[in-house]
Amino acid sequence: MNLQLLDFDCTEDADGVVCWDALAQPEARHNAALLQEVSQVLVWAFGIDPRGPGALEDGASWDWDLQARWHRSGSDSALSSGSALSSGSGTATAKASGHITHALPVPAHLRFNPGTGQFDPFESPPHHRLELSLSLSGTPAFAHAFRDQWGAP
Repeated sequence: MNLQLLDFDCTEDADGVVCWDALAQPEARHNAALLQEVSQVLVWAFGIDPRGPGALEDGASWDWDLQARWHRSGSDSALSSGSALSSGSGTATAKASGHITHALPVPAHLRFNPGTGQFDPFESPPHHRLELSLSLSGTPAFAHAFRDQWGAP
């Protein structure tokens, strides 16, 4: 299966544990497509092992980490003082008295729901692109399955 927005780099340790890291920061109009790709990868991963993710040293076959931030599209990366961006359960506010401050990037509080295979609803700030880092690590068996499914290195 081809991924259009996620491009994974791969590292492997001496024990055969493989880690894939993907960074993506497409234009704002591709935010939904980016999250759909991440959802596809996570749905597949949750389906491959019914125990789900966990610490590999504790016997899990895979684990994951997702970090995301909002960036204002274009060259203007500032907010007026007192303005706020809501993302998920958090709010980032620019604070200065009458001056424009650089409050971005701000964390994007995304929560993936394995039961629905989607991200929980959240507010997407208008005209902001999503910068996302997805890391997956897994045992040799998980790595083999991941490579077969996604054509990853």
